[in-house]
Amino acid sequence: YFRYVDPKLQVEADGDELVIKASSYAKSVEILNEKEDLILEDNYFDMNGGERRVKILRGEPAGLRIRSVYDIGR
Repeated sequence: YFRYVDPKLQVEADGDELVIKASSYAKSVEILNEKEDLILEDNYFDMNGGERRVKILRGEPAGLRIRSVYDIGR
């Protein structure tokens, strides 16, 4: 099986977008808010280390949580 490295995911709101940062590859990134009613242009994606921006289509970016396969497997 494949052993994932901690991508050290971070997410913050910037206007009508979320900025996601990862230090390494992240598989199946998922972003939720505290009400779990956040609708994004893309909410399940893989990303390499670096930064990615995702548009918020509906919901408020309060109490953001982010996770990937690395977090599920721990």
